[in-house]
Amino acid sequence: MENKARTADLSRIFQDHDDQGSHVGKRLNRMVDTAERSETPPIPRQIQIETTNICNHACDFCAYPDMVRPKAVMKPELFRRLVKEAYELGSREIGLFAGAEPLTCKSLEEFIAYCTEVGYEYMYISTNGALATPERFRKLLDAGLSSIKFSINAGTRESYARVHGKDDFDKVLANVRFVSEYRGTLGRRVYLGVSFVGTAATTPEFDTLKSVVSPYVDEIIFYEANNQSGQKDGLPLPPFKECVLPFNKLHISAEGYIKACCNDYDNLLAIEDLNGAGIAQAWLSERFRELRRRHLADDLDGTLCGKCLHNSPAQAAALNPGLLSQPVRIHIVKRMHGKPEADPLSR
Repeated sequence: MENKARTADLSRIFQDHDDQGSHVGKRLNRMVDTAERSETPPIPRQIQIETTNICNHACDFCAYPDMVRPKAVMKPELFRRLVKEAYELGSREIGLFAGAEPLTCKSLEEFIAYCTEVGYEYMYISTNGALATPERFRKLLDAGLSSIKFSINAGTRESYARVHGKDDFDKVLANVRFVSEYRGTLGRRVYLGVSFVGTAATTPEFDTLKSVVSPYVDEIIFYEANNQSGQKDGLPLPPFKECVLPFNKLHISAEGYIKACCNDYDNLLAIEDLNGAGIAQAWLSERFRELRRRHLADDLDGTLCGKCLHNSPAQAAALNPGLLSQPVRIHIVKRMHGKPEADPLSR
């Protein structure tokens, strides 16, 4: 089969604002270009819902294995309300995942089908691809999924097991091949990509993986492993120096909290509880406006954003301490003082 996959370097996309002909690169740059950097930007076209915060892998470059927050899957009734509400406010694209593994959500097919019914134009996931059988991928695509990006972060089975913590390399490659074949029967455009997060140990294997998957995917994306939200020591900072996410993307946690970012595994960037507030109200709340003011002034010390963008040495505080789970509260105090307390942040 002819090799037609393009290669994109996401690190360079962020630095040079060059989409390199990449589908993902064009979407990222469009999000940056259309951002209204103000205290009160319009409701974003793009929404990202953490359908689950559970992951079956433990990649050595990823911060999610360090999560203290209790594992959760979004309740279907909450998902339906928020998805419909966001659509009515103008959202048209939806990611059904955050930093964890969307295939751990058993309702994912139903969620995608509901988004299709509501009228969303573009629905996408990023997955390690290990949990689903070909039959489940068929159901996901039949429900209306527009885009699947597989995260494969090594070029050999041995390295993959070391990086991902699971020996799923061959299964994942088989799933890539199935999706590549099955999407051709759907009569509509479905994007299929592979991303590779490179560390010093694995970057030399990128070309090996590329040679294996190129015949089946639209593009292969490389980006250097970085310090996700400043919480993964020993890795470089992300390549961007300012962030549009608080202005141009609507993030919702599995609990139903509106957040500033998807790389916030313990809800330090959770802002308002959508179980008791509407999306429009939360998007323009004083807490969210204050965070945007701080971004505009580049005054982010003491926040997770400051650690991510500038490696700020200040301890990252929660934007809304009332939204922290009890295990996270205790973990923060143990980290700061070396001993737990019953409810350290309730005073």
